[in-house]
Amino acid sequence: MFRKIIGTIGTRVISAFLTLLISVLNARFLGAANVGTIFLITLSVTYIQLFNNFIGGGALVYMTPRAGFFKLFVSSYAWTFGITIIVTFLFDFAGTLSRHLEVIPQGYFPEVLALAFVMSFTSANYMLLLGKEKVKTYNILTILQILVLIICLLAAVFIFHVRTVMAYYWAILISYLISFIFSFIPLWKFLKIEPLSGLKPIFRAMFRFGTYSQFANIFQLMNYRIGYYMVDFWFGRAALGVMGLGFSISEGLWIISRSLAMVQFTRISNAMDFNYSVQLTLILSKITIVVTSLSVLCLVALPEFVFTMIFGPEFGMIRTVVACLGFGIITLSFSMILSHFFSGINKPYHNTISSAIGLVFTVGLGLLLVPRYGIIGASLTATISYTVSTIYQFIVFSRMTHLKARDFLLTLAEIKLLLGEVRNLTRRGEAAASVND
Repeated sequence: MFRKIIGTIGTRVISAFLTLLISVLNARFLGAANVGTIFLITLSVTYIQLFNNFIGGGALVYMTPRAGFFKLFVSSYAWTFGITIIVTFLFDFAGTLSRHLEVIPQGYFPEVLALAFVMSFTSANYMLLLGKEKVKTYNILTILQILVLIICLLAAVFIFHVRTVMAYYWAILISYLISFIFSFIPLWKFLKIEPLSGLKPIFRAMFRFGTYSQFANIFQLMNYRIGYYMVDFWFGRAALGVMGLGFSISEGLWIISRSLAMVQFTRISNAMDFNYSVQLTLILSKITIVVTSLSVLCLVALPEFVFTMIFGPEFGMIRTVVACLGFGIITLSFSMILSHFFSGINKPYHNTISSAIGLVFTVGLGLLLVPRYGIIGASLTATISYTVSTIYQFIVFSRMTHLKARDFLLTLAEIKLLLGEVRNLTRRGEAAASVND
């Protein structure tokens, strides 16, 4: 397990660096207004994917050890195809009724539909791989997608001289097309055609699991991003570009928590052992809080000129966004570990309740603070929402497991255990390298 964790963290670190490079390229060559439009396009695709994940996402990971692989594959692909079309058209229709209901940026319907198809089918492949605990393959494909995106973006800017939103759009579309192809190849050996009898109860079980999980994800994404629409509405696309980039940089600090949570979920789903799940969650939560807190402090310590030097003079407010989001980033990193625990033991409704509580604070405080304080108001709103959501999960987890607050303190024995595991992995890597030599 620790080998998978270290490998996943390494992948996340590389991904975060490459994603930062993409952000720099977008900021430098496309400008704040185009960056704002890019955030809205990718956000609308993310919303479509959330509806696809009622029969995909975590439900696929959870059900893979419990149901026939071919049936899961057919169910997820059929659902993805139908829901992508329906939800995209509904979003587009809502935007024609009122600007307040606009999810897809005006004029980008075909682009969003195509990107939603490619990203959703690729996501289904990724979840099936994780269900088979093919974490290494997933990590490689993640890096591949980002590398292809960078190459295509550089080609669009410097070879084809395209410096509009479409430069990034074609880059991300091509990168996910290639990822889809390469993610399908390792799945092929598991796709043994079998009768589809008994598909209905499997579909029902996936939908039941996915419903709780996805409502939680929908609420949580609204917690993350509803401030985008508020800032865009009151302050314009350029202000959104600045805030969105600040949020992206801050959320990049979730490298550790997302890496740990992904491995945690696959282990808990396959282990089906409550006591093991509690102990695993406890130690991973300690690690993520300590590491994320140190990362936030380092990022906030950077002076403002560093951000303007990297991203350009339009983005001077990024440091302020990071500072206002800092505590929320720490609390939500802890929340991610708790969320995957609840999903892994088939109690995802706690995540739904947590996210719904946070959404109430997001909407209420957002309407109060964003019109008055703009980007800063949106950042503070997000921090408060993240914190309140995490408090609910912490209370439920503590009551369920009978743990006390002091149990969440990282002990010397646990530190020694972790260091020992890292040393063992390093020695294995060195031994393998010497054999290859």
